[in-house]
Amino acid sequence: MGMISVALGRLGQAFLLLIAMSLIGFIGVHSVGNPVFNVVNIETATPEDIRQATIALGLDQPIWRQYLLFINNVVRGNFGTSYIYHLPAFELVMSKLPATLELASIAMLIAAPLGTGLGLLAGRRSGTLFDRSMVKASVSALSIPSFWLAMMLILVGAILTGWFPSGGRGLTASFLGQEWSFLTGNGLWHMVLPALALAIPNIALIARLSRSGTIEVENLDFTRFCRAKGLSSRRILLRHTLPNISVPIVTIIGLQFGGMLAFAVVV
Repeated sequence: MGMISVALGRLGQAFLLLIAMSLIGFIGVHSVGNPVFNVVNIETATPEDIRQATIALGLDQPIWRQYLLFINNVVRGNFGTSYIYHLPAFELVMSKLPATLELASIAMLIAAPLGTGLGLLAGRRSGTLFDRSMVKASVSALSIPSFWLAMMLILVGAILTGWFPSGGRGLTASFLGQEWSFLTGNGLWHMVLPALALAIPNIALIARLSRSGTIEVENLDFTRFCRAKGLSSRRILLRHTLPNISVPIVTIIGLQFGGMLAFAVVV
């Protein structure tokens, strides 16, 4: 019963969060201007055209009624039509999802092993110059805003050196009905800078977490026993320390991957 209560409580919190986010998003869309002006041509539209478009979009209704109609449509699977692109909103989002998904996946494939490895080495050599340098570098990486980091990567990697392209997906290849950049060399080259912009803060976060876990495990009795048996440091680190710190690392990787999917638009 306790587990069921916790699950129901979490689902209730998730439901309230979705309602709050939908309300914030709905108010935000209607507070930045009149959506009708994205539908009609302002230069040629007559007042009657604007009035008809307003009625067609349901914008003549009170704001609370518009919100209830919006929620009713969402529950039925109708997410509306984009005011700007004049396409179904759900299809528009899904058409952009492959680019976001592959970018976040490659960034995490860089961040997870590199961050874990750096954290293991730093924790194993706690107090050394390498450890202190890693801690300072991770603090700096976590303190840098992602948009500034992305601009610096563009400045250095694209403008000053010309090594990488400054934007775009590059050449793509079709797979499962979608276009993917990672299937071509040119597409992968285009992903280097944005993947690094997403990966660097996550490398720092995962490294700090694995470092603290390694230091804690290294001081436990079973680790000392393994060392007393003559096991090599590498074997202890990979066969005993890593499995014991893997749960929080996997958890943070999952949470951060979700964040990448949500906020990769900035990069």
